[in-house]
Amino acid sequence: MTGFGRAEIDSKVGKFTVELSSINSRFLEVVVRLPRPFGALEPQAREVLNAEVGRGKVSLFVNLTDNGGSAGHSLINRELAKEYCRELKKLKQELKLEGELTVSDLLTLPEITRPTATEPDQELAWTVIKGGISKALKAMQAMRAREGKNLAVDMRERLKTMTDLMDQIEKETAGAVEKYAKKLAVRINELLGSQSIDRARLEEEIAVFADRTDIAEECLRFRSHISQFQQTLRQTDAVGRRLNFILQEMNREVNTIGSKASDFDISAKVISLKEEIEKLREQAHNVE
Repeated sequence: MTGFGRAEIDSKVGKFTVELSSINSRFLEVVVRLPRPFGALEPQAREVLNAEVGRGKVSLFVNLTDNGGSAGHSLINRELAKEYCRELKKLKQELKLEGELTVSDLLTLPEITRPTATEPDQELAWTVIKGGISKALKAMQAMRAREGKNLAVDMRERLKTMTDLMDQIEKETAGAVEKYAKKLAVRINELLGSQSIDRARLEEEIAVFADRTDIAEECLRFRSHISQFQQTLRQTDAVGRRLNFILQEMNREVNTIGSKASDFDISAKVISLKEEIEKLREQAHNVE
C-alpha cells in the first residue's frame, strides 16, 4: 500500500528532516538514506522499519539541514607558517621592501589554517532520528490504513459477486443430471428406433455422468474459503500473505468446477469467478 509521512526535529546535533514513503510491492524492501556523518546508523533505522512494516517498498530519507553546532574549530600549521615567515623575510631584504610582517598577514596565506570538525554524537543523533522516524511512520501508516479500508470495501463487494455466481452455478448444476438423462434417452431412441432400451445400462451411464459432474464438495470448500477471506479482512494484523493463500485455494476449487462443468452457462460463470479471483489477487498483493 502507498503512504507518506514527514517529520522535522531540531536538536543540538542540528535540524533533521525525516521523510518516509511506501509503494506497493509483494515483499518488504527498505531503502535508507542518511546524512553522511550518520551513515553508521543505517542498521538501526532498518531494524525499526522492519519491525513496523510487513510489505511494500519503503524509502527513508533523512536530511540534516543545519549542523552549525558541530562546525568545530581551526588549527594553525605552525611549521608552514615558520617557512612562510623565513621566505618572506628573505624576499623583503632582496627587494628592499618596507613594513612589518604580522600574524594577520600570515593567516591569509594558503593552507596556514585548516578546519577540524567535531566528531558527531552518534548516540544523540540516533535518538533524534529515531524520534523522527516514529513520527513519520505514524503518519505513513495512517495513510496506508485509509487505503486498506478502501481496498477492504472493494474486496467485500467482489466476494458478494462471487457468492452470487456460486449460487447460480449450484442452481444450474442441480438440474444437470436430469437434463443429461433426457438428452441421452432421446439420443438412444433416435439411434435404436423400435429396439428396446437397456434400462440398466442407461441408468449406469447416468450414474457415471452424475459422479463425474458432481461439484458439491468443491462448492462447499469454495464457500468456506469466502468465509475465511471475510474473517481475515476483519483482522487488524498483517493479512496480505494469508489472503493470497486463500485465493490460491479458491482458484484450485474453481478450476476443478470448470473441469467438471457439463453446461456452457456453468463454464461462463466459472470464467467470471476466475476474473474476480484475479482482481482480488492483484489487490491482495498490495495489502500488508
